[in-house]
Amino acid sequence: MAWLDTHAPFRYAADWDNSGLQVGDPDAEVTRILVALDVTAVTLTEAETTCCQCLVTHHPLLFQPLKTLRLDQSPAATIARAIKNGLHLIAAHTNLDVACDGTNQQLLRMLGLHRCQPLETDPRWQGEERYAGMGAVGDLPEAATLQLFVAGLQRLFPAVSLRVVGDGDRVLRRIALCTGSGASFLERVIAVGCDAYVSGDFKYHEARRAEEACLALVDLGHFASEQLVVEPLAQALRQAAARAASQVEIMTARSERDPFIAGFGPGV
Repeated sequence: MAWLDTHAPFRYAADWDNSGLQVGDPDAEVTRILVALDVTAVTLTEAETTCCQCLVTHHPLLFQPLKTLRLDQSPAATIARAIKNGLHLIAAHTNLDVACDGTNQQLLRMLGLHRCQPLETDPRWQGEERYAGMGAVGDLPEAATLQLFVAGLQRLFPAVSLRVVGDGDRVLRRIALCTGSGASFLERVIAVGCDAYVSGDFKYHEARRAEEACLALVDLGHFASEQLVVEPLAQALRQAAARAASQVEIMTARSERDPFIAGFGPGV
């Protein structure tokens, strides 16, 4: 928990969020940790089969208080399984989104944006070394058409079926991004005069609004836009373990897949 708090301080989490230790004993000893995007049956199985005692994820299993613990229903069944198998669950959610090595900064670096600023900042944390703010707006190294920009994104994310709104011949310079679900920032992106917005989970009417505002949209998908932080987070924890001369082994989940698939094609 201390290593995570150094990397992405838990105090940065949004007020509505539920980051931190969700299931487990803070005094328990662990020797193996698995880092993943989500707490699912798949990642629990991977943690169990690799003899991990802790699963660190970006997305929390629990957001709202539970009124019952029915072991035939989720999330109680997942909680019971974790407790039965001695598996501690920790979430680093919006605190990791806004950290300087978090989800948004990882995507920003992949796109090579310059002269960047966040889409949203919390005045409580501005100026802190580890704080970068939510989302980002920046300039491409060189102007490019939407078609070329999307082709570059496709090379970075070859397994993703990108959804695009806009004229392929339009020239882009100023790019906004927000990993995960960034539709709530759409009006802000329009107001600051961006040419394109890269995020996930855009809906139909948001696409129409972007058309009206001459804003290109690229829907990278929730999974792909945030799964990119899993390995860097695991590496940061490995470095923290090394600095502490700890023998804890940090593993990266290999079994996770995007729940959305491209389809089965004609005739299937």
